[in-house]
Amino acid sequence: MLAACAAGGGQRPAGAPSPAADSAPPACREYVAAWVARFRDNVAHLDGREVAGTRRLHEARARLAHDGIAETACERPYCIIRPLGDGRLDSWCGYRAPDPSGAELYRWIPYRDPTP
Repeated sequence: MLAACAAGGGQRPAGAPSPAADSAPPACREYVAAWVARFRDNVAHLDGREVAGTRRLHEARARLAHDGIAETACERPYCIIRPLGDGRLDSWCGYRAPDPSGAELYRWIPYRDPTP
């Protein structure tokens, strides 16, 4: 299953429903975006690249607390570390959703950062 993700699969078919995160409160969307960015930063750091830091995640957590929303109420995507050639690392994040066609048990919907 992860091989399909690593191979670049998981494109959302036209007309496919969005994950619940698409309709989540703005504080959740910001938190999830910050959480994914932090995951990707950690992978980049493991790969030897410089990263910006954790400020965005701290700010998003503060907004959740201000709005009275628990982190667990926000649907985070699954994120994996993808080994590349020459010992390099990359990441992929997406949501697992039931496959409405019945061809597979699940389909993977790539995470899209809703923030600019």
